[in-house]
Amino acid sequence: MIVVLASMVSTVKAQNLDAKYATDLLPVGTQAPDLIDAMGDIHPIADFRGRCVVLDFWATWCGDCRKDLPEMKKLHQKYDMEGVEFIGISFDSDPGVLQQFMDKEQIRWGVLSELKQWKKTKMSADYHISWIPTMYLLDTEGRVLLATVEINKLKAKLAELKKANKLVAPELAGQDHAPQFPGGVQELMKFLSYNIKYPVEAEHYGVQGRVLVSFYVETDGSVADIEVAKAELKNSLSDKKFNKYSDIEKYAMREKGEGQLKEEALRVVSKMPKWQPAMRRGQKARVKYTLPVSFKLK
Repeated sequence: MIVVLASMVSTVKAQNLDAKYATDLLPVGTQAPDLIDAMGDIHPIADFRGRCVVLDFWATWCGDCRKDLPEMKKLHQKYDMEGVEFIGISFDSDPGVLQQFMDKEQIRWGVLSELKQWKKTKMSADYHISWIPTMYLLDTEGRVLLATVEINKLKAKLAELKKANKLVAPELAGQDHAPQFPGGVQELMKFLSYNIKYPVEAEHYGVQGRVLVSFYVETDGSVADIEVAKAELKNSLSDKKFNKYSDIEKYAMREKGEGQLKEEALRVVSKMPKWQPAMRRGQKARVKYTLPVSFKLK
C-alpha cells in the first residue's frame, strides 16, 4: 500500500510541473519572438520557417537541466535528420564555462546566450521564462505548438508530429536524411556477411556477440575516425573443456578473443565503399554513425 501511494504521489507531482511552473509561458498559437545573441545580433524565427523548432532554455548551473540533457541528446539524434531545428538558449554569463560544458557534454546543436544573468536577459522576458529547463516547440510557421517544463511532453509531441508527417513543410520533406550505404540496409548486411572472417582463436574460445563501431561519414561519402564505441560479447570459457586452464589463463583468452573481434570489426568497416552522405538543411553534412557488427557462432 505504501509503495502504491508513493507511486501515485510521484505521478501527480510529475503531472503538476507545468501547472506549477509553466502557467505564464506563451500560449499555443503565439508567434514566437526572435532570438538574440551576446553581440546583440537578431536571429529571426522566420529563418527557420518550414521546419519545427525546439527551443531549450537552460543553464550549466541548473541541476534539472543537466538531468534532462541525456534525453535532449536522444531527441536531437532522432529528429535532427528529420529536419527539426534544435536551439539552446543558455542563461550562463561566463562564456568560458559555457563553452567548456558544451565541449565536455558534446552538445551538437546551436546554443545562443546573451551572457547575462537570467532575469536580465531579453529572451527570458520575451518568452516568460520563470523556471528552467523550459522547452518550446514551434511549428513550421514559427508559432508555439507546445510550452512546457517537462521533456517527456516534448518527446510525445515530436513523436505525434512525426507520425502525422508535420515535422517539416511538404516542400522540404525528404531533403534531410541520414547517411546511406550504397543500395541500402540489405546491401550493407550483405557486405558485412561477405567480408567478416571469424578469427580462429576467438571462435575456439566461443567469443561471440556484437561490436558497435562508430565512424563519421564525410561529405564526400568516405568513412573516417573509425573506433569501437562498445562491445557486447560473451564467451564459452566456463565450459568443461576449459577447466584445465587457470583463471589467469582464461582471462588472457577472453581478452585475446574479444580483441580479435574488435579488430575484425574495425577492419571490415574500414573496407566499406563510399556512402551517400547525409543531407542537412539542404547541404551535405558530416555525420557520426554507429554500426553494430555481429559475430555469431554456428
